[in-house]
Amino acid sequence: MYHYEFTFASFIVLVLLCALCLGRNYLPIRRNFFFRCLLASEFVTLIFDVLSSEMDTCYTAFTPEILYLNNMLFFLGFVWRSYFDFSYIEALVYERCSYRGLPRWLTRLPVLVLTFAILSSIFTGAIFSIDAGGYHSGPVYGLIYWNAYLYLLFTFLLSAIGLQRDSWTKIEKISLIGACLILLVGYLVRMQVQHYLVMNSFYMLVILIQYFAFQNPDFSLDRRTGALNQDAAASYIKELNTHGDFSVFALVLNDYAESRTLYGESQMTAGIQAIAGYLKLFHPDCQIAYASAGRFLMLRQEPMNFPRIQEELEKRMLSPWHGPHLHLYLTSSYATFRGTLPPNTSAHHFLDYIAAALQQAENHHEVIAMNAKLFDAAERATGIRQAVDRAIEQDTVQIYLQPLYGTKEHRIIGAEVLARLHDEQLGFIPPDVFIRTAEHSGTITQLGEQIFAKACRFAARNDLQSLGIKWLNVNLSPIQCRDNQMAEGLCRIAARYGVPIQTFKFEITESTLVYELRLRQNMEKLLAEGAILSLDDFGTGYSNLMRINKFPFGDVKLDMSFVRTYFNEANPLLPAMVKSFQASGIKTTAEGIETKDMVEALTGLGCDILQGYYFSRPLPEQDFLAYMQNQPQSFQ
Repeated sequence: MYHYEFTFASFIVLVLLCALCLGRNYLPIRRNFFFRCLLASEFVTLIFDVLSSEMDTCYTAFTPEILYLNNMLFFLGFVWRSYFDFSYIEALVYERCSYRGLPRWLTRLPVLVLTFAILSSIFTGAIFSIDAGGYHSGPVYGLIYWNAYLYLLFTFLLSAIGLQRDSWTKIEKISLIGACLILLVGYLVRMQVQHYLVMNSFYMLVILIQYFAFQNPDFSLDRRTGALNQDAAASYIKELNTHGDFSVFALVLNDYAESRTLYGESQMTAGIQAIAGYLKLFHPDCQIAYASAGRFLMLRQEPMNFPRIQEELEKRMLSPWHGPHLHLYLTSSYATFRGTLPPNTSAHHFLDYIAAALQQAENHHEVIAMNAKLFDAAERATGIRQAVDRAIEQDTVQIYLQPLYGTKEHRIIGAEVLARLHDEQLGFIPPDVFIRTAEHSGTITQLGEQIFAKACRFAARNDLQSLGIKWLNVNLSPIQCRDNQMAEGLCRIAARYGVPIQTFKFEITESTLVYELRLRQNMEKLLAEGAILSLDDFGTGYSNLMRINKFPFGDVKLDMSFVRTYFNEANPLLPAMVKSFQASGIKTTAEGIETKDMVEALTGLGCDILQGYYFSRPLPEQDFLAYMQNQPQSFQ
């Protein structure tokens, strides 16, 4: 007498899960293929487990052929289910860590041998037999369990290999190991109570765990656009690469950050949704991915007609993107690729290469065909990101100090704290490069705090007043200023070293002004503690005097290029701006000073502070201290 009550709930859940999976977009990668095969094998196993058990109980009512067919289908589903589950985990681990294990023909061998034994049982009775007395287990019936245990062992080993990488969340790790343990318990229970059809329930539990931990289609989609997200794009690129040459057509919306500021976040979100919909509609033979910051990818195995696609998109970009409350004028730049990934290049690194190519395309206003030279440049960018991560982890970024000359005092009255990074592998990395890298990777806040902590340590160890230093200038990244806890964090660091916050003048770039609300909150907190605030790089952005007056800046630093333009072209704009700032009670700092004539001219215009190589290059801490001890006679 068989007990079927465990199968009914499993059947309902399986039907719902099949409907859910079949009704969603299917990314053609091995993991998704084997998950669907696993669902199909579970469906066959569950149905014919019930049918064969019932028919074997009432065997006299059915012909031997019907009994053989139902039992064969059950055993085939049972053994192939183990293989598909193992193959699913193998594909999943391969995506995460480029697993290279046993040859696939070898992993298929057990299930193929057992399939032959099942199909030949009608003649040999190896697995089972049907006679006048009904159903009987064959002499090698136990092989179906050994097959299951073998693939379960393979799955355990794969899981152990995969979990050595850091690309798994805590939930994913628990799910991976938990599923294996559930199957082990299930097989043990199945062997002990064969009249209770419980194994399907254990397998359904495992399938549900795999679905919710790894397989939910929403995990592969960018929520704003409905296109593939970066992780799904990387998985698909890796899959395409295993089959040979593949094609990528990439586009980036030009001046995306500025457009987002101009149109607003909600308008740009609606715009990228419209573009994603357009690409899906007119290129259904491609997988469309959105790689953030206005970057879209079109992916397929077969060659693409790149010139035709570019012509079509440029024609479309001439018209605005319409929608409810939407009217955007956008332009785009393009990059193309046809081939296979360079050796030792991961799919995620390839996405970095695409981003670098699109940046180059936008800068040079041309279509970039990705090649070995570009890959080398992108590889260096990846190396720089790793170097920045190492420097932050080991706290090895150094500070240099560049003197600030007071025109009224006729001496050095301050210094700007500048970050310098020397990596053991890459050597010296320019500040603008590693700062930008830290901003893009999301580590700039931690880096900025480490730099400020070193500035505090320098101030705590040296008597700045006896050196004639009124303050130290410290740069703040726009990304830092978006953090509403920034001011509190800086004050905590200063308090840790016992340094008054008024020791510092914080330089904020023009681009930061677009984050008006959060910036104002941080500025008010810093001002309340006595800090001075300076607008950095004035003349490179879109700021005007009216906008500056909305913020409590005590100082404006004129950008080097703005200053040099005055001396090269006799531009009257600089004197007018200095006078305007003087009238508003705002001090001015001019950078890029290289000659005595520049010092005299800018002093005559009324600039308060000068900075440049004429006074000194940025110096290490000890060299700066030696410089300050010798400088009073230098600029009298």
